[in-house]
Amino acid sequence: MANDWNERLRGYLAARNPRERATLAVGGVVLLLLLGYGLVYEPLSQARTKLAERLPRLRAELRLMRVQAAEIERLHTRAGDLARSSLEQRIKSSAAAYGLVGNITRFTPVTSEQVQLATQPLPNSGWIDWLTDLERQGISVERCRISAGGQPGLSSLELTLKGGQR
Repeated sequence: MANDWNERLRGYLAARNPRERATLAVGGVVLLLLLGYGLVYEPLSQARTKLAERLPRLRAELRLMRVQAAEIERLHTRAGDLARSSLEQRIKSSAAAYGLVGNITRFTPVTSEQVQLATQPLPNSGWIDWLTDLERQGISVERCRISAGGQPGLSSLELTLKGGQR
């Protein structure tokens, strides 16, 4: 098949005079150059331009991902430290987050998994939210005695809290 085409092309060119053969050869070279430009160079040039436009954005995304990875690592380390912290530390940390540390009048670790504490009169919504947070942390109320405070909406607590190492 290739030989047939080759023979036909040679026969076609042999029938032409030298000037026509030169014109056909130059036309063939120009056609090859145009095809090379259109099919190879131009697509590569466009891809390079698009990449040059995207590169700053991709670099910014990479910097952001590195910062986020460092933050994730820091949070994992912090979460690991909190998970290994004692029950006493977790209760005190939670109480501090709710502004209740100054209201705790007695704090007695009974065992590594049990703590007894007593509070001054606290607003009901404050201690309810605090106990809800402790429950989310896996700390349960084993015993609770609620006494009415001197004013409406205030209560004193005597608690026994239980929770293992996280």
